Amino acid sequence: MPIFRRRKPNGIRPTDAQVRAAAAAVNRGDIEAADRVCEESGDYRQETAMRIFRYIDVEAP
Repeated sequence: MPIFRRRKPNGIRPTDAQVRAAAAAVNRGDIEAADRVCEESGDYRQETAMRIFRYIDVEAP
């Protein structure tokens, strides 16, 4: 009998276009788009946040 049982993750992995659109919104100063994409991703929330961080322009004002 296994100690840990794997279950199917809840949520979806957003497409690259959705991730880039969220990062572009963050670059414009709107963090709500990134929050929405992360919330919709469910169990993939941390992975999605890291994907968004990859496209954020740190030099933006």
